Amino acid sequence: MNRIEKISILLGDVALPLMGYLFWNWNFYFILLFFMLDQVARTVFLPWRLKLTTLSSQEKNVLILRQFMLLLIELLVIHAAIYLQNPQVNFGKEVISFLTYKDMGIQQGFVLLPLVIASEWMRINNELKMGIVGLRQVQIINQNKRNAFFRIGFFALLSGILNLVVLPEWGLVAAFLAFITLLVFLPNRKSL
Repeated sequence: MNRIEKISILLGDVALPLMGYLFWNWNFYFILLFFMLDQVARTVFLPWRLKLTTLSSQEKNVLILRQFMLLLIELLVIHAAIYLQNPQVNFGKEVISFLTYKDMGIQQGFVLLPLVIASEWMRINNELKMGIVGLRQVQIINQNKRNAFFRIGFFALLSGILNLVVLPEWGLVAAFLAFITLLVFLPNRKSL
């Protein structure tokens, strides 16, 4: 991952949620919804990303299934952590609140959903233009898979801690954003 990609990830996945928490009264679950939306888009667009590889159709199908399973596990572990932190949370109400949150008079769902889709589509097109295909594309997919395992581990550990003690929301936000920052700077490996 080059320096520009790291800066882009840090701005989108760390700086924006931090600003949301500090200035727009986003809670921890609100930040996680923002983050999960990006992970869902990345997984949904995986078949298009796989077109840039030389993997067989069977290998592609296995990889897609694994990614969807990892996403499902990650979503379940995140929701378990949120429930342990706040058993009174109403997930449906929080999702509606997230999508209908108004900034500058516009509900963010109308802006954010197309923006996330366009962002992932542009990321794939830019990788194609830069010649990131074949083995390099497989490395990116493997890096995303590795990061999903780390995120699942982080939220499983967080769930375990929250099962024992209640942590303040600012501590959860700080731990999550520090963890995401750490993931950006982990060295790349060829595969898992």
